[in-house]
Amino acid sequence: MLREFFSKDISVNLSRIFIWSVWFVYVAYLLLSDLPPGSSLLHITSQTFAEIFSLSLNFWLLLPIIFPSAAPVNNPALEGVFNIVVTWGILFWGFVIDGRNQRFSIITFLIGTAFLTNLFFLPWLGLRQSNQQVPTNSLTFIEKIGESRILPSVLAVVFVISLGWGVFARPEYGDFAVRWKALLDLFFSDRLAYSFLTDLIVFWLFQSWLVKDDMARRQWHNEKVLWVVRLVPFWGLIIYFWLRPSLKVGEQEKSV
Repeated sequence: MLREFFSKDISVNLSRIFIWSVWFVYVAYLLLSDLPPGSSLLHITSQTFAEIFSLSLNFWLLLPIIFPSAAPVNNPALEGVFNIVVTWGILFWGFVIDGRNQRFSIITFLIGTAFLTNLFFLPWLGLRQSNQQVPTNSLTFIEKIGESRILPSVLAVVFVISLGWGVFARPEYGDFAVRWKALLDLFFSDRLAYSFLTDLIVFWLFQSWLVKDDMARRQWHNEKVLWVVRLVPFWGLIIYFWLRPSLKVGEQEKSV
């Protein structure tokens, strides 16, 4: 039993070292170094700020769809990718219950993930303690939203709209082949676009990190679903949130 305890402790420490190493490489490579295309954070230009601002104004494509004349005009494929990255970041709110009994508030990191992606998501994975406890008191309003199947459903719709926008919006940007080539050119010439691509890959690699503890909280284990989450980007996590059992809180309190 003692051996099992120390073995588990070593495993936890190795996991944290791994996460923090990935985060350090992420920051050093993507934000500070001159290795990726475009200017680093140390030499950021007004053009990059303008690009960030215009993409942010078109968050979830509400402005282009409702008031197209007032919306900034960007490459629609880049807008689609930007909104997919943001939507994926918001999807992790489905794990908000993981913040129970932690030393740090998960809310801060989830808000940061929605805006600055893995600059905040990876640190949460590195700071959190393993948490498989079933909540003993009622869920907060935010936790009920995280437990709701409405959340992944809305985000799935936003994903599809963002993808469709990137492929079909603003016909002057050409057909799919032209848009795809233009997007690839941006990925390998523009630091912001390159960061979106990097974030998509990192999200995919770590989207299953919290699933085992979340399953344990629900006294549920499904190896097939776990592998779907590991292998299928974004949609694997959507499927998990749709299929996972409701938390048994107090008097069998149900999720929304």
